[in-house]
Amino acid sequence: MLKIRYADLIFKAQQQISDKAIGKKEMKKKVKLWEAQLLKEKAKSHWEKAREEARTATANIKKTVEFGDSIQVEKDFLAMIGATNH
Repeated sequence: MLKIRYADLIFKAQQQISDKAIGKKEMKKKVKLWEAQLLKEKAKSHWEKAREEARTATANIKKTVEFGDSIQVEKDFLAMIGATNH
C-alpha cells in the first residue's frame, strides 16, 4: 500500500540515483579520455623535443670533407699537365 501511495516519489528517487550512476560512468569515461589525451600530448611533446634536439645536433656538425674536392683536384691536375679529360 505504501509503495502505491509513494510510487512517484520512489520512481523519482530511483531515477536520480540511476542518473548519478550514469553521471559517474560518464565522468569516469571522460577522465579516462582526458588521461589518454594527456599521455598522447606528453608523448608528442617528448617526440618533438627529441626531434628538435636531433635537428640542432645535425646542424652543428662541422663539415670536414667536401665531396666535390677530389673531382676538382683531378680536373686541376689534368689541366696543369695538359691532359684531356675523358
